[in-house]
Amino acid sequence: MEGYDRSRRGKHLQVHCRNGTMSYYARMDGERCGKYLSKKVSMSLIQKLAQKDYDQKVVKAAMKELEILDACLSGYPEEVAEEVYVNYPKELQELITPLAISDEQYAKEWQNAFFDRNERYQENCIYATKRGEMVRSKSEVLIADALYYEKIPYYYERSLYVENLGTCYPDFTVLNTRTRQEYIWEHFGMMSDPEYAQGAVRKIQQYQGTGYMLGKSFISTFEDAIHPLTPDMIKEILEGYLL
Repeated sequence: MEGYDRSRRGKHLQVHCRNGTMSYYARMDGERCGKYLSKKVSMSLIQKLAQKDYDQKVVKAAMKELEILDACLSGYPEEVAEEVYVNYPKELQELITPLAISDEQYAKEWQNAFFDRNERYQENCIYATKRGEMVRSKSEVLIADALYYEKIPYYYERSLYVENLGTCYPDFTVLNTRTRQEYIWEHFGMMSDPEYAQGAVRKIQQYQGTGYMLGKSFISTFEDAIHPLTPDMIKEILEGYLL
């Protein structure tokens, strides 16, 4: 909003429309009719008065919203339904199936679920992540460590059965704790190799054909010999999908 201007104090924009033509007037508080403003001469003043009236209406509407929010907060319960289970002793939590659980509890159960991991070519997993698992490339270390640092739940090479493809092992399966949306994340790290690049395109199309759409439930990153994967690129992915 603009700074305060004494010259426009108590002055408002009055608009008349006749035969599709707009006419503008500057009306002071208490006046029935205002002073005519020519669009050629006074367009700057017309715009400022229109902005002033708009700003005042926004402030008035915001104040009403604030009053309603204050009234709601004053009557808000100390314990909401989602917190009932969390506030139970752990011993009793084990005896209960909650109707609703917190995002943190959901993420914990998601992370601790049993899964089958890719056991093929484990000798190629020679790079250690901060979480203590072994992965196949330095770029996968960058991704895993970024997920770990941001406390984003993930699995490395968790099995996934896809219709018409069979059992697959996406590089990462990750969870947005806030939205509870699960994504698979494939990193294609040798795009300089024409045969590898063709295989990457084929895999993306196969995933898409089974419902794993890029940008919805499927995340992909790429690199080649000249354009490596960087921490900034990974950060953009996390902020766009997972935080």
